[in-house]
Amino acid sequence: MPGSFVRGIFVFSSKRSDLLSATANRLALVGFLAVAACTASPGLFSAGVGATRSAAQYALGRLDRLWATPAEALVMVQRRVGRESEQLIGLENDTTLEGDNYLMLIARLPDGLPAGRFVLGDFLARVGGAPYPFRNVSDKSLRSASDSAGTYFWLQYSAGTQTNCVLAFRRLQGSDRLLPRGTNLMEALLRNCVNGSVEEALAPIRDSQIRLGAISNTSAPNGGNRMLSPLAGPPQ
Repeated sequence: MPGSFVRGIFVFSSKRSDLLSATANRLALVGFLAVAACTASPGLFSAGVGATRSAAQYALGRLDRLWATPAEALVMVQRRVGRESEQLIGLENDTTLEGDNYLMLIARLPDGLPAGRFVLGDFLARVGGAPYPFRNVSDKSLRSASDSAGTYFWLQYSAGTQTNCVLAFRRLQGSDRLLPRGTNLMEALLRNCVNGSVEEALAPIRDSQIRLGAISNTSAPNGGNRMLSPLAGPPQ
C-alpha cells in the first residue's frame, strides 16, 4: 500500500495528545472518506499495476458489513475491481509514527495460483508495495505463525521502548472462514503501529478478529463459495 493513498485517504494525524484531538481526528477521517469515496483514487496503486484498478472508485461502507471484526475499526471503504472485491478498514493509531493503520481485505478467484499458496511478490505488486516504515520486504525477512485459521506472516518494526509496528499478510480459503459470494480466497494486509506489544499489533489479522465478519451466512451451497457480506450495492 503506497504512502500516497494512506496519506491521501486515511489523512489524520497519529499524534494524539488528548481525547479531544483524537476525537477531532476521527471525525476528520470519516468526513474526508465520505468525500474521497465518491471519486477515483489514482494514487492508490503504483504505475504499471493496471489502469482498471487505479481508476476504480471506492464507496464508503458500513461497519456492520465488515468482512472482519478488528476491534479498532474506525471507518471502511470498499470497491469492486473486475472479479475482485476489496474492503479497506481504517484502524485507530495512537502512536506518533508517520502513516496510518489499516486492514486491507481482497476477496477474489485465484487466477491460476495454487489454492492456499501465498506469493508475497505477487501480492505486493498488486497492492502497490509496502507502506512506511517497512522497506526491503522479502520472503526471507518474514516471520510466521499459525492459528485456527491457518498461517500468517509478518515483519516487525520497533520505535523507542513502547511502539511496535507490524506489516502482516495472510491468505484464507473457504475452508478457513466464510468468504464473499463469487470468490474462493481472501488475502489480507495489515499495517498496524501500536503503543504496545507485537502481539497486540497483530491482533486484527489473527483468527479471533479475521475469521468472522460482522454479517455471515453459512447456508450457501458448494462449500468454499459461501457468502459473507458481499458488495451487493451502494452503501446506505
